[in-house]
Amino acid sequence: MNKMRILVFAVLCGVLCTAALEAQPAAVTVISGNGQLTCQLCLSSPFQYFDPLVVQVTTANGSPVINTQVTWAVTSGSAFFGQQGSFGVNSIITNTDSNGYTSASIAQQAAQQSGPQFGAQSTVTATAGNATATFFESQSAPALNQQQAVNDVYVSYGNAPIYTTITGVAGSAGPSFQMGVFTNTGTGVPNVSLMLLNANGTIGPTDNQPSAYCQTQSGAGNYTALTNTQGIATCNVEFGPVAGAGTYKIVTGGAVPQTAGNPPDTNFESGALSLSVTAPTVGALTVVSGNNQPAALAGATLQPLVAEVVDASSKPLVGQAVTWSATPASAIQLNNVTSVSDSNGLVTVQNPVLSALASGAISVTVTSNTNLSAVARFAITAVQPVTVSGLTMESGNNQTAVEGVAFTNLLAVMVTGSNGEPLAGVPVVFSVSGPVTLSATSTTTNSNGVALVTATAGITPGAATVTASISTYIQVFSLTVVAPGPNLTLAGFMNGADGQVGSISPCSIAAIAGTGVALGGSGLPPVVGPLPYEVATDMVSFGTGSAAISAPIFSVSNISGQQQILILVPCEVTPGTVPVTVAVNGGSQTLNVNVLPASPGIFQTAQSDGVVRAVIERPDGTFAGPSNPARRGETVTAFVTGLGPVSPQIATNSLPIWNTPSFVNGQVVVGVNNEGAPVTEAELSPDIIGVYYIQFQVPNDAPQNNSVAFSVGLIPVGATQTYYSANSKIPIQ
Repeated sequence: MNKMRILVFAVLCGVLCTAALEAQPAAVTVISGNGQLTCQLCLSSPFQYFDPLVVQVTTANGSPVINTQVTWAVTSGSAFFGQQGSFGVNSIITNTDSNGYTSASIAQQAAQQSGPQFGAQSTVTATAGNATATFFESQSAPALNQQQAVNDVYVSYGNAPIYTTITGVAGSAGPSFQMGVFTNTGTGVPNVSLMLLNANGTIGPTDNQPSAYCQTQSGAGNYTALTNTQGIATCNVEFGPVAGAGTYKIVTGGAVPQTAGNPPDTNFESGALSLSVTAPTVGALTVVSGNNQPAALAGATLQPLVAEVVDASSKPLVGQAVTWSATPASAIQLNNVTSVSDSNGLVTVQNPVLSALASGAISVTVTSNTNLSAVARFAITAVQPVTVSGLTMESGNNQTAVEGVAFTNLLAVMVTGSNGEPLAGVPVVFSVSGPVTLSATSTTTNSNGVALVTATAGITPGAATVTASISTYIQVFSLTVVAPGPNLTLAGFMNGADGQVGSISPCSIAAIAGTGVALGGSGLPPVVGPLPYEVATDMVSFGTGSAAISAPIFSVSNISGQQQILILVPCEVTPGTVPVTVAVNGGSQTLNVNVLPASPGIFQTAQSDGVVRAVIERPDGTFAGPSNPARRGETVTAFVTGLGPVSPQIATNSLPIWNTPSFVNGQVVVGVNNEGAPVTEAELSPDIIGVYYIQFQVPNDAPQNNSVAFSVGLIPVGATQTYYSANSKIPIQ
């Protein structure tokens, strides 16, 4: 019966539950600080400090993971963490910022040289989830005496362009070169960084001066290469987007940005070297967006016009100047006549504005300043505004709200023009009379010609009107403010399965509908376990004083302003006129409600053809529907509520004794095509509170169509009156 439990619960609650997946770390990427080499002649401090180690944590799709823990650990060597609050430990935890970045600072006791050997190297890992990045930090030992050359490590510039100018085209690849880091014995030092330092102290491409940088090596950090096991690092040069002559430096074992007093030492940094970057040739301009926009009213602001500047191989070009023009020039206002392509090669005119007299076709052209044949054109159509010809009410009329609460639906009107189309950008005035306030006294119609305001009930009950007007056109909304707490009538007490008014009985599922019953919001108890007696501040009881019996609650809902509580009528209630109290959010109301001895109600659902039919389970466990009808002569199961007492009896909010059916005491009557059908079993559901199921045989002479009349009745023990459900339908073949 598990699948039946799920289906009936969905019918009861009408809620689809979803779960959100949290972003999980998939990658930890080194940003900077890897491959540092410190000491050289060494400072007088007993410790050597390295510049911060920086990583970024991202998801599988590359998005930053925010406020997640990163565990840093020294996995080899004598380094330790030297940041405030964590000095001298081998493991710390930090949290990522809003961009997924986090950092750690390390230090290492100054290496002591006892011979021609390399000083020290430590390995540090940064781990988030199952992803890890690794840093290698090296330290050379100091000189043994003042006569010894500097220390135990030296840099060989190999074929680096120390005496030549590196040249290339902006935004393209340049030459490659190699250089090495070795001990005094000629042994290569692995995992030492190599980078090119711009004249302004940065690495990577710059947008304000000529620049060159090493292509990022995997795991090394941005624009950084590392020496291999032989101590050799390869820099694959790339040029930034700005053309011109400039300088750069080769930095070995450093980190950027640099911290004053920290590595690299000057022995590992070259002097200023020369570079020359030439401007690329513009091959074409292509339209990206903003072309052929929908016809816009004269005076309107348009979408941005965006074009891309590319070279002869369709690669985007950065820093290329272009000129914008329009024909006719007076028809449109461009906020920039010239612009320069950004890092993606894009040039943009933000929010061009049509003139008040603009009409018909307009052409906007963007032309390269260095290649006049590279042109992109945008076509725009302007139309003169139309006059207002009507105002219609769209939604929000005849609503009720509790004091101090916003009305569920926005008040909406549509403005139409003389062309018969909705008009956007038209101000509509709203005024109010009565205990209601508005979010605005004037709003402008949106792209669909609709103007919207929010109405909020005041602190005094009563009727109110809101008038929307433009020119000579008006629309009047009628609203009602009611006191806090529920506002119920007897017509709001219904069978929880088929909706019959007044059809409730002990141990049955009942619905209570009315305004103010969902003031605390909607609520849905867990799928398993007993039902709660309070949901979303709502409580229901039968009887008064110490004899009052609380009713378990299935759900509290507010769907498009229709508020409802779904309850189980306590099994201990005696049929007759019973005071029922509904308490919500501190307010309450009591009504004398007629509780019947039985109140059969058939659970129904909308099926594939849109027709609402009874929930019928066939012998094979499938549910009957237009494509899977019940068969003549087979025994099927219907799911109902309100069949009265059972044996063995059960208490409110309980299920039958395990493996002991609780059979219905009264006589169950099933009608198929308005004729009786044999009932083989009627009992309380063993796992769904308030639900009964009836097994009956489909008559052999039943009609064969998708909507055969179906009903359920019950004659209580010792009674002569039959209590019937509302009519339903079942498909029969």
